Amino acid sequence: MADSISELELFIQIAAAGSITMAAIKLDSSPPAVSRRLAAMEARLGVRLIERSARRFELTEAGHALLERAQRIVAEVEEAEAEVASHARKLVGRLSIGAMQRLIRTRLAPEVARFAQLHPQLQVEFRLSERPLDLEEDELDILFQIDVPSAANVVARKLTDSRFVLCASPDYLKRRGQPARPDDLLQHDCLCFVRGRRLMNSWTVSEGGVVRDVTVEARLASNSGDVLHQWIQGGFGIGMQFLWDVEEELAAGRLVECLAPYTSMSFSLYAVYAYKGYRSPKMEQFLKFLDDRFGDGADAA
Repeated sequence: MADSISELELFIQIAAAGSITMAAIKLDSSPPAVSRRLAAMEARLGVRLIERSARRFELTEAGHALLERAQRIVAEVEEAEAEVASHARKLVGRLSIGAMQRLIRTRLAPEVARFAQLHPQLQVEFRLSERPLDLEEDELDILFQIDVPSAANVVARKLTDSRFVLCASPDYLKRRGQPARPDDLLQHDCLCFVRGRRLMNSWTVSEGGVVRDVTVEARLASNSGDVLHQWIQGGFGIGMQFLWDVEEELAAGRLVECLAPYTSMSFSLYAVYAYKGYRSPKMEQFLKFLDDRFGDGADAA
């Protein structure tokens, strides 16, 4: 197929040039090479396409018929190639992204929306859940999560490193005091995340070089990161948040970090996708966008 298209393109160039010599110049070739290719094409078709001699260069009836068809075919091929290239640049179709609900409050949802703005012909779905999501079962192209998946048939692209912070409002700490050591948390109102029936009230700390968990009593618990954040802002207790969700409030003094020398709960954020030996243009572009926004971009199979 490719050789046939190449032959048609050659024939169009020869016909337009009006001579073998001029065609050779345009094609950056030699007259003998162009003449041989034309002769081979005529031999394959079993018909003479151009009457040529020292004084004559004229398309035959078959040559005129072929030229008309060749121009149409080559134009259609070029149009098809341009359309495919355009689709690669102007992403189309649907991109399905998933994440746990508590991951998305400030960092992920805005990035997904920015990507969608860049590609108005692409339908972007962002599915959130309080339960762990699965690429295959939930029909997702990409899944955000904060641990490396154990499945062998997926690729996990690391986006960034961050950490959890314990924080409270200045009003709460004025009333109850700033905890000085991890065990002081047992005397405070603690705000905890709950996943299904599992209460996430075991907070990891590092004291004297020893990493351990402090099991706190949940004064209030919710499966919503937004609700926990509102409770912390409202002065109802101490809670654990993603640093990226509260760093502006910490810098502005609207929230205060607690037990900073003792907290040791760091994590990495990954974009996970199924390994298929290739990535579609929409996935390729989204992963590149994430690399640009987050900065790390390393794949781990």
